[in-house]
Amino acid sequence: MAVLASTLAAVGLSGAPAQAIPACKAGYQCSRTYYADSAWTVVVGGFTRFCDGSLDQWGETTRYVETTQVQCPR
Repeated sequence: MAVLASTLAAVGLSGAPAQAIPACKAGYQCSRTYYADSAWTVVVGGFTRFCDGSLDQWGETTRYVETTQVQCPR
């Protein structure tokens, strides 16, 4: 059964301490979607670490990032 965890983090907002992007847990596929601004409507980049350890990355990174992790099959 897949476990899904999603985190929206606006990292480095003024007046608030910077927050780290959650690390990809061992045994999970991790995807990040990067947005242009705080409206969270325009996707400008992405990153995925697959269960086999391979990576796919495109576009740009921003401080507006959504992280999704799904448990890999055993």
